[in-house]
Amino acid sequence: MKRIRTGMWMLLLGLILMISLSACVNAVETKPQAVTFLSSYQTHIQNVGWQDWQSDADVSGTTGRSLRLEGIRLKVNDHPDLGITYQTHVQNVGWQNWVDDGAEAGTTGRSLRMEAVRIKLTGSEAEKFDVYYQAHVQNQGWQEWVKNGELAGTEGLSYRMEAIRVVITPKGAAPPDDITAFKNVIVMISDGCGANHILATDYFTGGQAGIQVYENFPAQYYMSTYSTGKIESTDDARYTYDPATIWNSFDELKNRPTDSAAAATAMATGTKTYNGAIGVDPNQNNLRNLTEDFEAKGKSTGVVTSVELSHATPAAFVAHDTDRSNYSGIANEMIRDSNIDVIMGAGNPLYNDDSVKRNSIDAEHYQFVGGRETWEALEAGVLGNDADGDGDPDPWQLIQTKADFEALQSGATPDRVIGVPPVYTTLQYGRTGDVNAQPFVVEMNNQVPTLATMARASLNVLDNNESGFFLMIEGGAVDWAASKNQSGRMIEEETAFNQAVAAVCDWVESNSSWSETLVIVTSDHETGYLTGSSGVYNEVINNGKGVMPTMVWNSQSHTNQLVPIFAKGPGSELFKKYAVGSDPVRGAYINNTDINRVIRELLE
Repeated sequence: MKRIRTGMWMLLLGLILMISLSACVNAVETKPQAVTFLSSYQTHIQNVGWQDWQSDADVSGTTGRSLRLEGIRLKVNDHPDLGITYQTHVQNVGWQNWVDDGAEAGTTGRSLRMEAVRIKLTGSEAEKFDVYYQAHVQNQGWQEWVKNGELAGTEGLSYRMEAIRVVITPKGAAPPDDITAFKNVIVMISDGCGANHILATDYFTGGQAGIQVYENFPAQYYMSTYSTGKIESTDDARYTYDPATIWNSFDELKNRPTDSAAAATAMATGTKTYNGAIGVDPNQNNLRNLTEDFEAKGKSTGVVTSVELSHATPAAFVAHDTDRSNYSGIANEMIRDSNIDVIMGAGNPLYNDDSVKRNSIDAEHYQFVGGRETWEALEAGVLGNDADGDGDPDPWQLIQTKADFEALQSGATPDRVIGVPPVYTTLQYGRTGDVNAQPFVVEMNNQVPTLATMARASLNVLDNNESGFFLMIEGGAVDWAASKNQSGRMIEEETAFNQAVAAVCDWVESNSSWSETLVIVTSDHETGYLTGSSGVYNEVINNGKGVMPTMVWNSQSHTNQLVPIFAKGPGSELFKKYAVGSDPVRGAYINNTDINRVIRELLE
């Protein structure tokens, strides 16, 4: 009896499924859907040649590599009554004749760029379909979808087309959602920089405020930087930023500030932690960081700094350690165990801070690069784990000279690069000379690259990955100069950082676009309690270009004040929903953990 009832239930269930399936089929038939299997396309790329055929709105071409499209072929598959015709606009040639169904449009072997394309459907069934296409254009990124003979690309602007997507849909259907735009995130951190540090540098270098490219970014807020309590205590309100009480006393901002390790961990992982922690929570458990997130998505990753490569800020974006001062262990995790693709920073054991080669090298000189054994393996070119998961080791390419860094700014690159300039602790701050001199009076160390050069070199490596990348760039010695109240050297360091930001923005506009790349510029904390008057929280005073502004240091340590944050690119609008704090002096502010939340929201 039980078996009969079961059979009856199964028969009834089958009938229900058949009815439901029929209803689903009818529903599909009444709603226009993409039929992306109909179109195939391939592009001819500068220095590459013809790529494989693509379909289903996949990308054909390259983005972020400054390579032009030179030719294109399109065809329709599996539909006898539908064809395709297309024409290209070519550098120095103009619009070419229309060609059909797999024929070559554009030029090959003549080094001429494709600048625009028009595509239409032909055949007796053409009126039942739309052909959508989207161009990736130099300096513009992905344009909007166009259809049925409209122009994609540019005409008369001398911009190269770099990639294209094509899809055929039933008449009236919408094009695919634009999921190709976001690719890259670049986080730039001026360690120890507050609002007055930026202002003082603006006044000295330009004579007015607001002259840096990032000071015109569309998203601008302030950010709290506090860390948690000590690991043996429970976190409580003493370790938060409370605008209702913070301004009661001038000295209140000096209490319980974060250090760089906890601040960088908060930005890299989205979790507050104790001072000194590298990528671990208050209970000393490892936290997942952004470089690990991006690697899991098939994207490349890198960290660049003007100070030692295993110092707190770069370390927190890659490594996990309970103590930031374990430089050798942190360096070995970064170099031997992580999947990161680019590491650049000081710490060269062979040189002092003036780039003079040492007569003798002690064991401690190797600490920032993981010890003598790790350094010698890097020099020999035999060190590298399986970073891409293919079962084969991916060796590091070590570069050291200024010329090597400059050469890496363009052209072909190794897959993984570790750059350690010939200097021990920092690019310029540690050089000999009067540390209290005016900015740029003491001769600069000309044996090392600038932070801007290192930024361009790292970008040239990372943008080889068509899926995109994450890059953190730190101006690390702003903090060092500010903690010593050395105004001239602070302005030098902030200027170098500003030049690196400008180089990054130039790269975005020349090799990517603001629809592909999110750039975030901020600080990890303020150092030195810089103001315009002693004991008064006010702005530094402008005395004209090339003249030191009136500025007063009120501390030789970190402070708990809010720091500026600037953002431009995909996802920059997301910061608005996190800016829920309200400060009576600075206005709306976010928490430093919100940087991670925005990036992860964008990544997902």
